[in-house]
Amino acid sequence: MAEYEKYIDRLFDESYTENIFIKDNEGKEIEFEQVAIVDFQENYYAVLEPVTPVEGVGEDEVMVFLIDEEKDCLVYVEDEKIIDGVNEEFIAMLEELDDED
Repeated sequence: MAEYEKYIDRLFDESYTENIFIKDNEGKEIEFEQVAIVDFQENYYAVLEPVTPVEGVGEDEVMVFLIDEEKDCLVYVEDEKIIDGVNEEFIAMLEELDDED
């Protein structure tokens, strides 16, 4: 496995296929599958699907995290406008990929 200088570097590595683990506010590790990285309003966001059940998140739902490159961490996004914008950008990315086929 490749060594990463920063924790979040693995998110940008397209060859990295392992799930990632994020600690919640209580220190419990939650496992996530990376769905996409989305560039929105001059920030990068990680779209992650929980493998470990998360209260309030449905089985096929995803969560959006701001990628804070300076602090080398992910910050859960609660702002609905940002979540909606990231989701719209993600859908546009999927449609673009569909058009390429």
